[in-house]
Amino acid sequence: MKAAAQRLESLDVFRGATIAAMILVNNPGDWNFVYAPLLHAYWFGCTFADLVFPWFVFIMGVAMPFAFARRRERGDRTSQVFGRIAQRVLLLIGLGLAMTAVATWPALATLRFPGVLQRIALSYLLAALVIWKFEVRGWMTAVAVLLLGHWALIALVPFGGFAGGTWSPEHNLARYLDTLVFGRHALTIPNDPEGLLGTLPAAATALIGAVAGELMRRAADHLTRLRGLVVGGVAAFAVGVLWSYVLPLSKPLWTGSYVLVVTGLGMLALALIYFLVDVRGLRGWSRPFLWLGVNPIAIYICSEVIGHLLERPLLPQGSGRTTPKAWLFWRYIEPALHRWPTERASFAFGMAYVALWVMVAGVLYSRRIRIQV
Repeated sequence: MKAAAQRLESLDVFRGATIAAMILVNNPGDWNFVYAPLLHAYWFGCTFADLVFPWFVFIMGVAMPFAFARRRERGDRTSQVFGRIAQRVLLLIGLGLAMTAVATWPALATLRFPGVLQRIALSYLLAALVIWKFEVRGWMTAVAVLLLGHWALIALVPFGGFAGGTWSPEHNLARYLDTLVFGRHALTIPNDPEGLLGTLPAAATALIGAVAGELMRRAADHLTRLRGLVVGGVAAFAVGVLWSYVLPLSKPLWTGSYVLVVTGLGMLALALIYFLVDVRGLRGWSRPFLWLGVNPIAIYICSEVIGHLLERPLLPQGSGRTTPKAWLFWRYIEPALHRWPTERASFAFGMAYVALWVMVAGVLYSRRIRIQV
C-alpha cells in the first residue's frame, strides 16, 4: 500500500498535543506564578502559549481536504455538504456560548459572545466554503486576500476618531468593531483575542493547513510529504518574520505575520511528528496525544468547564470563601513541593490536570467512543 493511502496517525497525535498544551496553558496552579512561555504575549510578540490555538486551527485545516475528498468519493451533493457545515458551525457556537455561560454564571448580563469555539466555528465556515468550491490555487489566493485584506483594514481604515494604522492595545480597529457590535459582551483587556476582525486571518490559518493537508493527501511517498512540509514551513516562517518588521506579530490582532510564523512552525512540527509516527513507527510516546486527538473538542470543553468550576469560590475558608483549586494547590501541592519555586509547583498542577484528561481520553479511546462535533 502506498504511503498516501495510509491513515495518517500523526494528524491525530499533533491535534492531541495541541489540546494537551491548551489544557496546560489554561490551568496553572496559581495565575500569579506561571512560567513566561506559558503566558500569552500581552500585545506584540509570540510565546509558546501563542502557538497552541493557531496550531489547532492549522491542524483542523490539514484534516479538511481528507474529509472533503471522502465526501466527493461518496457522491455527496453540495447541499448535503453545506448542510453539514452549517450544522457543525451552529453546534460549535452553541457549545462555546454554553461554556462561557458556565464560566460567568450567574452574571449572564455580560456574557461574552466571542470565544475559542466560536473562532473555530467561523474559521471552519470560511475555510470549508473555499475548500469545497475551489482548487488549491483558489485556496492560496484566498489566503493572500484574507491576510493582505486584514492588514489593509487595520493599517488604512480610520475608526472612532483615530487614523488608520493605529493599533495600540487601547486603540485599534479590532477592538473598535467588537465594542461596536458586541458592546460589553466582548473582552477589552487589551481587546478580545477571538473577536470579529481576527476571524479573517484565522480562516487563512485553516486554509494554509488545508494546502499542507492536500500536499500530504496527494503525495506518493513519505519523502515528498516531508520535503513539502519542511520547505513550506521554512518559507512561511521566513516570510512571516520579514513581514513582522512592518506588521508586528500579535495574537490579540491575529496579524498576518503572526499567521505565517505560527503556521510555518506548525508545518515543521507536523513534519517531525509525521516522521516519527508514520514513517519510523515510533508510536509509544505518542499514545496519550493520540487519545486526546481522537476526541479533541469534547476533552477541551470538559477540561474548560471543570477548570472554571475549580476556580469558583465554593469552599468556606475562615470568614470568607476560597476556590477548590486554591484549596488544593496551597494546602497540598505547594507544601508537598515547598523546596521547588512556586512557579514549578504551579506547573506541576497544570501537568497533573493534563494527566487527568489524558486518562479520561484513554478510557474513551479504549472503549472506541468518538464524540463527533
